[in-house]
Amino acid sequence: MGYAQLVIGPAGSGKSTYCSSLHDHCQTGGRTIHIVNLDPAAEHFDYPVDMDIRELISLDDVMEEIGLGPNGGLIYCMEYPVI
Repeated sequence: MGYAQLVIGPAGSGKSTYCSSLHDHCQTGGRTIHIVNLDPAAEHFDYPVDMDIRELISLDDVMEEIGLGPNGGLIYCMEYPVI
C-alpha cells in the first residue's frame, strides 16, 4: 500500500524545501516518490516533478493573455481545471 502527503502552506513556509528533502531522503532509501505540482505560479524546483499543473495552465500565461493581475490570475488558474 502506498502513502501520500499533501503539502500546503503560505508562500515562504518551506513547502519546496520540505519536498526537496523528502525527495532526497526517499532516493537515499531506495524508495519511489512522485511529486505533483499544483501551483500555477511556481517558477522552478530543485527536484523532479512528475506532474505539473503549469503544463495545463500557468499564472504568467493567464496574466499575459487574459490581462488579469496576480490575484485574479491565481483565482482563474485554480478554477480553470474545474470548468
